[in-house]
Amino acid sequence: MNSAIFENIATFLKVVEVGGFLAAARELGIAQSTVSRRVSELERRLGTKLIERTTRRLLLTEAGKQYSEAVRLPLQTLIEAEENISSDNVGMQGNLRVSIPSGFGRNEVLPSLAKFAQQYPMVRLDIDLSDRYVDLLTDECDLAIRSSEPVTSGLEVRPLKRQVELHICATPDYLKETPIHSPKDVVDAKCLVLNTYAPRTLWPIQFEGATHSITIRPHMILSSIEAVYDMTLTGMGLALLPGFLVKDDLRNNRLKLASPQIRLASIRHFVVWPTHKSKLIRVQTLREHLEADLV
Repeated sequence: MNSAIFENIATFLKVVEVGGFLAAARELGIAQSTVSRRVSELERRLGTKLIERTTRRLLLTEAGKQYSEAVRLPLQTLIEAEENISSDNVGMQGNLRVSIPSGFGRNEVLPSLAKFAQQYPMVRLDIDLSDRYVDLLTDECDLAIRSSEPVTSGLEVRPLKRQVELHICATPDYLKETPIHSPKDVVDAKCLVLNTYAPRTLWPIQFEGATHSITIRPHMILSSIEAVYDMTLTGMGLALLPGFLVKDDLRNNRLKLASPQIRLASIRHFVVWPTHKSKLIRVQTLREHLEADLV
């Protein structure tokens, strides 16, 4: 492919991604006039308008929408192929976009990523630390850690060995007012849940030797596990919380287990990455690092 055509397509996609010519110029480190010229050259080559330029906002034409969707993945694959070949000669370098859940990420994964960054200083980690759902096939993310195994095609999955204990907890005052003796009591309680799993939330609990998958009706929905934890401490209700967040509170009686008869199995986390990024050296190396470190 002619290098100028390659640059023009990449610049057009950057304009679409950031929503404007000036923002694209800043991201690419070039003049705004250069961005405009490259997009215009691409439009002339294709014989159609891709972007409607207005004083207030940028609008994609129908042709622009179709073209951006058609070329995004092939271009990304080409870029990664070139980076992969280059990395064989010059070592690990470039951007690596990683998505990890906030609680597990802060307590378990960030220390591991710090080791990785020290070992590979030429790799720039772009870390999304949040409990929002990230679509690895559309959000341009290279690798993610998930608390459940995805079933979407186009993704590769490997389990991590490190497991996380889960506890159904509440304050002593809440449990005094709303005692929990059975799975039905959990269903009837005021439950605080992550918005990732709302509105239909399943809690797999073990009670009297049997496993029950109970459907929770959320009393409050929050955007991060830390927010769920904070609201639980105020006495707002029951929550399903990881052991690394609540171990001190359980020991100091700020929180109590909902019932000694109700148990939960530990959960595993999974490393997930798009199939088309499998041969990218940076992704391979980080995956192997996490698998070896989080044991």
